[in-house]
Amino acid sequence: MKITKRLLFVSLYLACLAPIAAQLGNGGDDYGVTPNTVTLAEPAALAIDPDGITVLSPNLGKLSAGILPIVRNYMILWCAAKQGSNQVEWMVDAPADGDYVVTASVEGKGSGLVLSCNDEELEATVTQNGWHRIELGTVSLKSGENKVLLDIDAVTIKAGNRSKEFLLSALELTQPSVKDAIEKETLAMRKQPDWFKDAGYGLMFQWTNRATPLKGPIKAWEQKVNDFDLDSFITFVEESGAAYVVWSITWGNQYISAPIKSLDAVIAGRTTSRDLLGEMTDRLHEKGIKVIFYYHYGYDCMHSQDTPWLEAVGGMDADKTKLYENLCAILSEIGSRYGDKLDGWWFDGGARYLNCHFDGSSAADGILTAPFKAYTAAARAGNSERMIAYNSWIKPKITEYQDYYGGEGRTSFNPAELTDGVFKAGRQQGLQAHGCFIFEKSWGHIALNQPIPKPRYNLKQLTGLVKKAQQGRYPLSINLEMYEDGSVAPASAALLKELKAAVRGK
Repeated sequence: MKITKRLLFVSLYLACLAPIAAQLGNGGDDYGVTPNTVTLAEPAALAIDPDGITVLSPNLGKLSAGILPIVRNYMILWCAAKQGSNQVEWMVDAPADGDYVVTASVEGKGSGLVLSCNDEELEATVTQNGWHRIELGTVSLKSGENKVLLDIDAVTIKAGNRSKEFLLSALELTQPSVKDAIEKETLAMRKQPDWFKDAGYGLMFQWTNRATPLKGPIKAWEQKVNDFDLDSFITFVEESGAAYVVWSITWGNQYISAPIKSLDAVIAGRTTSRDLLGEMTDRLHEKGIKVIFYYHYGYDCMHSQDTPWLEAVGGMDADKTKLYENLCAILSEIGSRYGDKLDGWWFDGGARYLNCHFDGSSAADGILTAPFKAYTAAARAGNSERMIAYNSWIKPKITEYQDYYGGEGRTSFNPAELTDGVFKAGRQQGLQAHGCFIFEKSWGHIALNQPIPKPRYNLKQLTGLVKKAQQGRYPLSINLEMYEDGSVAPASAALLKELKAAVRGK
């Protein structure tokens, strides 16, 4: 059964993420899932980067019949292999002869791997549970085209009422000297400050153009930003005891509550005259509260469809070079604008950063993965001490050019894996640990004419979580729903006041 040039309809089997959807286009369900379809282009020869890391996503190779891309919201998450013998074949184009270390991101304990290239074979058995990285060894590439063949003897494991198949995210090919240089460079520039390690907890908000009031229609973007009650918000944050705020400057749709010229240059009507972000960072820093910006670059996913923006910025192109040039300009302007009052970034959608052809587009031209070094440098404009995280969800970290783990989900890691708050081994090795979790029902309040639900935690539970985090030197970001005017549910505010008294004391 051929995989290329056909439409894939893949049912979702992952129930561990809370469904978050667009307000429109989902049959009236604010949190429904958008269609999951993608068309795979014909495989093309992939250009090897001798000075960087070359990411070989399986959807860019020739797949045997037992391997299917798993698609969620227009994005290829990874490929799943049915039990038995399976293959992925890539053609790679090397500019010169050279040796390359091969690393695989996989899940599937008990499965066997054999990588063949130029009459060399590397064998490995997956011995760990869950997603992790496994180094297969070193292969020699010749100048010109080379065939890289991965044979998978996939084992299916029973997990409750369902079976878990072998999963492959990507292979990475890196020259040994380049790999060593990247590790040394990123270790030297890593930012893991004590204020973050010992924060205990902060607050996280997904407040954007799509935030809804308790009753009635959503206001126009400019009016919404002008009417945001910043005084009440600052008072609430201070009374909550939060050491920092993670604020979503975008979430799905690309609207930013500040006069950002680089965004205006791409598409009109998405910025505001009021610099709400600037006012907020100033006021929070006056109170000694740090600020981290969450950023979602606007790809189609279950809680948004911003096609006009994606078409304008280059996100719909097979070659994502233009996209990342525009994004770097926006990040650099924002970072320079807010300087040392912007303490960090939390970049969502790591799978899309890792695999630029997550949409099934051709890799005949264009970049295979995001330019992480340049992107991180742009994000640090105006403050070299600014922390960076790329949310890899349950998968291994996608780049060394970051400082802390996105940590989506309260139980996304075991505190026993940490030393002084840092992962010393495993899929997030070297990163500062961090967790973020939903406090009420959803990440953001985008439902019309509905109140924010009551918190899903009580004081005892919250206090236990935070004190454990303090002992382990990793912070927790408590994500609250927020109404259009910037207010939160009274029950949530009251519980956080109690948490402050229990954890911070007087």
